[in-house]
Amino acid sequence: MGSGVGKPATSDDTHRNFLSESGVYPVMTILLRGQKAVLYCILVSWFLGAYALAERQSSNCDSDMRPTHVELATGDQSIANHLQLSRKIASGVSIDLDVCAADLIVKASSSDVLQVTVDIGSPAPKLTAIDYLKTFDITSQSVALQLDLPKKARAKVVVVVPTTTSKVDVNLVRGDLSFETDRIRGERSINVVDGHVDLLANADSFATLQVDVVMGSFHDHRKGGEDHRFMVSQSLTGTGAGSVQINVVAGSVDLRPWD
Repeated sequence: MGSGVGKPATSDDTHRNFLSESGVYPVMTILLRGQKAVLYCILVSWFLGAYALAERQSSNCDSDMRPTHVELATGDQSIANHLQLSRKIASGVSIDLDVCAADLIVKASSSDVLQVTVDIGSPAPKLTAIDYLKTFDITSQSVALQLDLPKKARAKVVVVVPTTTSKVDVNLVRGDLSFETDRIRGERSINVVDGHVDLLANADSFATLQVDVVMGSFHDHRKGGEDHRFMVSQSLTGTGAGSVQINVVAGSVDLRPWD
């Protein structure tokens, strides 16, 4: 499922990757691919519990607004409703993105610079945009970014990653996600609890594409593509390299060709 799900939570990081604690995606995969009617009853009770957990976590993202320890660098911007960070990263690193509630765009750049832009529609009193940034750790092998953005902030986040990235894991609790698969290579994992995924991808941008939706829909807008609703588990093959795994608890996935 990707490194964004399954990492143990620590006492200092109760929100980060909470999806692993709920067992959302391993259970979802088993249920969706089981194709047995008896699993439906199990799915309904599990879904309600998982969704309730997501609701609770999403609404409490700002319950403990600890002072950030991320240091601004030259060229960074941080005001009440806007944050922009730019960092040069090594070729081949893996990127782990955790966002609580936002409209998120993940796109690629031919440069070796990772850029993160956050715009807050409803900034909280006495807080600046950087206060929502909980983790921004960069090593020669990995990047970990965590943004605890509550729904009431009405945030928009844009993350621009180098095309040399080897792996990208995205965990989004609530919101809409646009992901440029055609320009982001390697292994890609997308996990959304409540929201919509817009995937821009041609057949040559992946070897395998797996889409699992517990309650919602999957729409393939490519020529000859099909629509699937309610409980969805679809496996597609491409002519490219790398895998794409999309898991959605409640919401929809649109697969669109890259022009």
